[in-house]
Formats: sequence, structure tokens, C-alpha cells
Amino acid sequence: MKTEFAILGVHVKVSTDCPKLGHRLHDITVTADDGFPVSAALAIEALKRDGEYTVLEGGEKIVTSPHSEWVTLYLHELINFRVAWHLKGFIKIHAASGAFRGKRFLLVGDKGAGKTTLITRLLFEGAAIYGDETVLLQEGDVMPFPRKFHLKEGTLPLLPQLAPICDKLTSYPAYYGGRFFFFDPTDAGFAWQITKGKVDTLFYLEPVHGEQSEIERCPDWLMVQKLLLQSSDFANNPEAQIGELCHLVDRSDNFIIHLGELDSAVMLIKDVLA
Repeated sequence: MKTEFAILGVHVKVSTDCPKLGHRLHDITVTADDGFPVSAALAIEALKRDGEYTVLEGGEKIVTSPHSEWVTLYLHELINFRVAWHLKGFIKIHAASGAFRGKRFLLVGDKGAGKTTLITRLLFEGAAIYGDETVLLQEGDVMPFPRKFHLKEGTLPLLPQLAPICDKLTSYPAYYGGRFFFFDPTDAGFAWQITKGKVDTLFYLEPVHGEQSEIERCPDWLMVQKLLLQSSDFANNPEAQIGELCHLVDRSDNFIIHLGELDSAVMLIKDVLA
């Protein structure tokens, strides 16, 4: 059994001789339409022998495990790492991304700030949603990195639309505790199309759980400072890349959202982007 897909110009093929693992490969298959011509290939095998899965790349053994669940998670991370290596000329910003009424926006913030919950809720509010984790910055424009969303089980009470969808998905253990689902817009019947372009609005999320959500404008210098803390893959001499971050901020409207109650946060974002 095998699964094949492409991520930003990298053709990915994962093969296995185990039907149980083959079924799980669907969970990590990326179906986003990004329009990149294929220029590189990644071939991985996950073979089962005597109760152990062995992951091989180019015929070389990388890791073994008896657990199909763990191997699926490892393959997901390995694929994303290898694809990211082919894109090492880009600055990577820890941000969810989407567009509403023709305006492209980023939700930036620390892990656990609420990016996935908020961006997924916006999917059901008419926004086009690209990703929940990473965007690539180059020459002033951003390209969303089409990774499967990591939708925490604890998010489901906040997004009741997802309950019947997640009933059909498989949960996985999260590194931070609890469990999560691999999810993308096509699971909910929406398009998942990735395009490169100018960012119109930056929202930096600061969680205030249990309180009313509020929004305020963010000075450019402060947004640059915050983006620097959420960015990686700078060159040895990063002056030009820091200049790119400054250019990104200079061209966008910049806000801090104190993210508490979800409904009010959605209304604030929609009002800004209207």
C-alpha cells in the first residue's frame, strides 16, 4: 500500500506492507492545491517485520517502533522536516493563515495561544483557510505551509460543527498531553487552495482565557519584535531577512487580539477585515 501527494514542489511517496498502517497514512496525506511544479522527490517505506515497524528512507533504516500510531506521527514530522529543508531560503513564521473578503491575514502567537481553534472557527464563518502553523516569507510575500491541522480534542466543545466530522477521524496523542485529530478544510467540505501573496492584516494573539476578547492596534516596532520571536531559519547574516519582516509589517495593518471568548474574537476579526 502507498500514498502519494505533493507539498510545495516536493513529491512525497510513503509505502507500507501493513494494511493497518496503510489506513493511517490517509490521516497525514496532504491534499492542498498549491500549484507548485514538482522539483524534488521524497520516498519513505514503513515495513512491518515480527511485530516491529521499520521506517526507511533511501533504503536506510531511520527508526523502529511496534506502534502504528507512533509511526504515523513520526512519518508526519519527517515529511514536514524534509519538505522544509527544500525551502530553507524562506523565513518561517509560526502563524495560522487565511483570507476573508479578499484580504489575507495571519494569526501569530505562541503555541497554545489559540491559533488553530480561531482559524478553524473562521473556516465556518466564510473565510478561506490555508494553514494553522507556519507561513513562509520571501520578498515581502507569504506562502502558507500546507501541513495538516492539529485539532485538539479540547477544542471540540468550542466548535460544535466539528463533532460529526471528528467522529470519522482518528485521534492521536499530542506531545503536550491529551489527543488531537489531523484535520484540513476538505474534511469539512471546503476547498484547501494555497496561494502566495501580500499580507493585508497581522493579528498577534495573546490569550486571556475566560475573559471577553478585545483588540487594539499594534505599533509597527512592537509587531516586528513579536514576529522575530515567532520566526526561524534566519541566515548567518540575517540583516536582509529582518528587513523582510519589517517590510511585511510596514505593508500591513497590525493588531493585538487579547483572545478570550471565541465569538467576540471572530466578530472583531471580521469587523477589521470587512
